[in-house]
Amino acid sequence: MTSCLSRPLVDRHFAGQIAPSDERALRVHLPTCGVCRERYDCYLILAELDRGVPAMQDRLARGLGLAPRRRPWSHPLGVALALAAALVALSLWWPAPPYVPRGSAGMDTSQALYVYRIAPGGTPQPVVNGVIGDRDELAFAYLNRAGWHRLLVYAVDETARVYWYHPGWTDATTDPVAVRISTGVERIELPEAIAQPVPRGRLEIHAVFTDDPVTVQAIEHGTRPGRAVEVIVPIQVTEQESP
Repeated sequence: MTSCLSRPLVDRHFAGQIAPSDERALRVHLPTCGVCRERYDCYLILAELDRGVPAMQDRLARGLGLAPRRRPWSHPLGVALALAAALVALSLWWPAPPYVPRGSAGMDTSQALYVYRIAPGGTPQPVVNGVIGDRDELAFAYLNRAGWHRLLVYAVDETARVYWYHPGWTDATTDPVAVRISTGVERIELPEAIAQPVPRGRLEIHAVFTDDPVTVQAIEHGTRPGRAVEVIVPIQVTEQESP
C-alpha cells in the first residue's frame, strides 16, 4: 500500500488515541486520499472482527474530545496481524454490509444519517427513540454507499426556522457550501458535536446528499440541488433532565 503522511491519523483514530484537532484534520483529508480511505475501510472490517478495537461510539467520543468508555486495546503485534488479515479480506469481500443501529430513521441501503445526542457532561448516545434534550449537543455519522460527494445537515423547527450543523453557519456575511464526504460501505463520523438553541417540541433533521456545492443560503431561500437524496429524521425536543 502506498504511504501517506496522514496515515498515522487513521491508526490513532482506531486506537482511540486521536486528539480532536487531528480528528478534524483526518475528516478533511479522507475524501481526498484513496490510500488513507482504504486503510480506514480495512480498520472498519477489523473492528467487526476484533473487540479490542474501540467501538464506533467510543471513537466518536474521542474525536469530540469526550471521555469514552474504557475498553482494552489489543497488543500492537496482534493488531498488525489482524489488520493484515483485514487487508486480504478487503480484496475478497467487498462491499461489506453496513451496520444499521436500531432506531435510525429515514434510510435506505445507499445512504443514511445516524444521530447521536450528548447530554451535558455525558458521552455520545444514539438517538433510538427520536427524543433529545433541549441542551443536548448533536453529533452525526453517515453512510454513503451511493458515492455522493457532498452533504448538508440541518434542522427545521415548527416555525420553519433552520439550524445548521454541517456546514456550521453563524456569520450571515458568509455562505458556506455542503461539506465534502467520503464513499464507503460503513458509517463515517462527522467531526464535532454541535449545540443549537432548538426550542422544545417537534424538530426535523435533514440530511441532503448531493454532488452540487449548494450553499446554506440557497437552501434557506428554497433552492434545491439539481440531483440529491434527502433523509429526514423526526425528533422530539424535551426539557433537559437534571443530572
